[in-house]
This record gives sequence, C-alpha cells and structure tokens, in this order.
Amino acid sequence: MNEKTGAASPGLQRAGAALRHTLRMIGWIGWYVKEVVGENDYQHYVAHLRKHHPEVEPMSRRDFERAKIDRMEADPKSRCC
Repeated sequence: MNEKTGAASPGLQRAGAALRHTLRMIGWIGWYVKEVVGENDYQHYVAHLRKHHPEVEPMSRRDFERAKIDRMEADPKSRCC
C-alpha cells in the first residue's frame, strides 16, 4: 500500500485481480457441474412454477426428487449410466 496515496501497489492489484478471476471461475465451474448432474433441477422447477403457474403449490424438494427418480427408473434409456 502506498502511504502517500493510500493505493495498493501494482503487484497487489494484479494479485487481487487474479484472485477475483480465480474465484469467479470456480463459481462458474460449480454452476456447470450442478447443471450437468441435475443439482439445480428443483430450483428450475420452482422458478418455472412461480413464473408460469403461480396458483400451483410446488412439491417439496423430497417429493420432487422422488418423482424425478421414479421417472428415471420408468425410462432407463434416458440415463447415461
């Protein structure tokens, strides 16, 4: 930190920018993995209901996950593994 201006040194500014970039990338990777494995399915379901069917009460997360598993078991070719 420069005592005269109170500004961080260029090296610290670059390190801070690199850290912010790294944390942003980690956030994007986390979002991507959650989308791929279906972790965000319930949030998408609730958002869809609130936007398009506000009068309908959404299922609980537990009921939603149970229905999702039942659908996957009824149609096993829709799974990759």
